[in-house]
Amino acid sequence: VRLSFSTLLKGDMAALARLSRVGAWRGARAVAPCGPMRYEVPKVLARSLATTVNAKIEYDEVKSALRAWCDGIVDIGKVYQEGGDYRAKAKEMIEANYAISHDHGEGNQILFKPTKASEHPFRSSFDEFVSYFCSDGMYSEDGGFAIAPWTKIRFDMYGVYITDASATVMGHYWFTDLANTETKVEYTFQFVRVANPAGKLKIVLHHSSIPFSP
Repeated sequence: VRLSFSTLLKGDMAALARLSRVGAWRGARAVAPCGPMRYEVPKVLARSLATTVNAKIEYDEVKSALRAWCDGIVDIGKVYQEGGDYRAKAKEMIEANYAISHDHGEGNQILFKPTKASEHPFRSSFDEFVSYFCSDGMYSEDGGFAIAPWTKIRFDMYGVYITDASATVMGHYWFTDLANTETKVEYTFQFVRVANPAGKLKIVLHHSSIPFSP
């Protein structure tokens, strides 16, 4: 299978790096006909390039991404209780679950509407995320949502809307505190595939709110 350099650029260069680490790139060689440089690659690599980032998002992937977010919040609380570096853990969780570290360009901000925020109800920067989850001092209203702490989080999925480019899901999640009391919250997440790590689902929109009480 021959792929032009421009085709590789349009594909996922991070996938190439990942595949090379596992040896999938082995056997590729440059081919230089009278024209643009091309690369002759094994069929397995060509198939991987075609599916890694552009593959259709599956329902179970969305469920797994939600589970990863919930586990990340609980892990921050555990580190806080143990007297560890919970801020570092929070930063790790944010980078792992939100597409905030990726440059989407102007007009493509990561959108976050936290549950417990009124003076600054909308967040888009990394520091604002850390402040909300860890009470990092950026905004006085931030009490450190993830260091409540929560001992477990369960969720349901009311519905999922999947397109070629993204998956949007809404439902409830229930946060259990140290007193074994549950707090019910409504959520909406939108996920997209990212190039680094190759093919991983990350959050580009997160809206969270307490259910209306008349």
